[in-house]
Amino acid sequence: MKKLFILLSLLFFSITGFSQCTPNSMFTFLGLPGVYPPELPIPNIPLVGIEDGSLGSNYSQTLTLVVLEDTIMDIGFLLPAAAVTAMNVAGIPTVYTLDVNHVTFDVQGLPNGINYQCDISNCQYPSSTDGCIQLNGTPTVAGTFSVPVNMIINIQLPSINIPLYGAVGGMGQDVPAFAAQTYDLFISDATSIRSIDFRSEIYPNPTTTDFTIEVNSPMNLIIYNSLGQIIYSEKIINNTKINKSRIGSGIFIVEISDNNSLEKHKLIIN
Repeated sequence: MKKLFILLSLLFFSITGFSQCTPNSMFTFLGLPGVYPPELPIPNIPLVGIEDGSLGSNYSQTLTLVVLEDTIMDIGFLLPAAAVTAMNVAGIPTVYTLDVNHVTFDVQGLPNGINYQCDISNCQYPSSTDGCIQLNGTPTVAGTFSVPVNMIINIQLPSINIPLYGAVGGMGQDVPAFAAQTYDLFISDATSIRSIDFRSEIYPNPTTTDFTIEVNSPMNLIIYNSLGQIIYSEKIINNTKINKSRIGSGIFIVEISDNNSLEKHKLIIN
């Protein structure tokens, strides 16, 4: 019994130690349902995307969850086709404001070594209950990873009596899962290179045309696409302007380095 108690205690502390995340009040204050930070810029929101990581180094990132209270939805796709036909004939609408019972989240696509845990059991959040997901671990593989955060909304279908058909609804129903947010997580394999802050700057970012890379010494420039492929590289000195036509549109990782330092930026070209 004593050994069992010790084992359960260790398990409890290991779980709570991993899951001690706190929702960012910047996002919960907005009251807009979703997963934050956003992958693409939102007006008046300074945080965009998630942090990059390095192979063999501990990674930690908090995602904030803002859970909706109700939603307006056409429930026709959740009902039998015959019921929808009967509703149309009887002039009964299929669009309703529906109460949300709970929302369940899960995270896919994380690189080996990084796991996730929610601050609530089973990652299932009751209506209007905000929360967070903690990404944590030591990545064992480098590259660019597409990380969708999926959600399943359980709604309360209204009870509807349909003439010549019968009653439908009156129960909870899961809406098919969808990605509420998809992040690009870049894991660098340059574990031996020290990071130097504020050595380089990219502006404007996001951009729709040209962008300028500003450095204070000769550096090597490499630009990766979302698949982790090198699409552009050159040696740069001082300010370097690059036109959109040379790399296209999308989300890119810009790596600027010399023999002793490395800095990465996320670049968005619309």
